[in-house]
Amino acid sequence: MLDNMEEAVHLNIHQLAQKSFVSAATITRLCRKTGFKNYKEYQHLLACEVALKKEKRVEEDFDIRKEDSLETLVGKTFSRSIASLDDTRNLLNTEVLRKCTDLLIEAESVTFFGVGASLLVAKDAYLKFIRVNKKCQVYEDQDIQMVLATNMKKTDLAVVISYSGRTKAAVDWARALKNKGVPVVAVTGFAESPLVKLADHNLYVSATEYNFKSGKLASRISQLAIIDVLYLAYIQRTHDESSDALENTYLIKNGRDE
Repeated sequence: MLDNMEEAVHLNIHQLAQKSFVSAATITRLCRKTGFKNYKEYQHLLACEVALKKEKRVEEDFDIRKEDSLETLVGKTFSRSIASLDDTRNLLNTEVLRKCTDLLIEAESVTFFGVGASLLVAKDAYLKFIRVNKKCQVYEDQDIQMVLATNMKKTDLAVVISYSGRTKAAVDWARALKNKGVPVVAVTGFAESPLVKLADHNLYVSATEYNFKSGKLASRISQLAIIDVLYLAYIQRTHDESSDALENTYLIKNGRDE
C-alpha cells in the first residue's frame, strides 16, 4: 500500500487483499490496529493524503509566470482545473454526501452563505435549487447574512462556502448558526480550519491556488462541482417532484425550450 498509494486508494478491500496476497480480514485488522474504524475510513483518509501530496507536487508546475506564452497559460489553466476536480473527487466522502442530501431534503429552508468568489458559488447553488422548487435564499450583504444566520431555525439548513475556512464572516456565521442549533454544511478546503470544526458536515474541495494574483480560480471550479453533485443527488432522491418542477420552469425563448 505504501509503494502503490495512488493505485491502492481505488481498490476495494477484496481487490487490495488479492493484490497484497493476504486475506480481507488481515487488512481489516491492520486498519483497526493503526487507528481506523474500518477499511472504508482508512481508504477515504488515504485518498485525502494522496490528494494533498499531489497538490504539493504540481503546485510549481501550475504557477503562472510573466514569461509564459499564451499556449502555456491555456495549458496550465486547464491542467490545474482538471487536477483540482480529480483531487476533489477523491476527497468526496459518499457517506457524508448522503447525510448532506438528507438534510437538504428535510430542511424547511436552505440558506447559502459566501464571500467573494465563494458568494458566486452560493448564488449558483441558489439558482439551481429554486429550479426544483426548494425553498432557499442567498444575499450579498454580509450584515444581512449574519441576520439570517441569527434568525434561522433548527429545521432549516445552512450551507457555508469558504475555501480557506478562515474568512472571518464565514466563521462568524457558522458560530451564530451553531448557537441556534442550525445544521451547517461546509464546502471548504481540506485543511484544519475554524469552519471545519464548527460545521456538522464538511464537503472538501482540493485546490492549490496560483501564486499569480488572478483570484480564486481552481477553488471556485471545485466548489461549483460539489454544488453540482449536491444538486444532482437531491434531484435523484426527489425525482418525481424535481422533474415536474424542472419542466414547469423551462424558459421559453423564440418558441423553443432552453
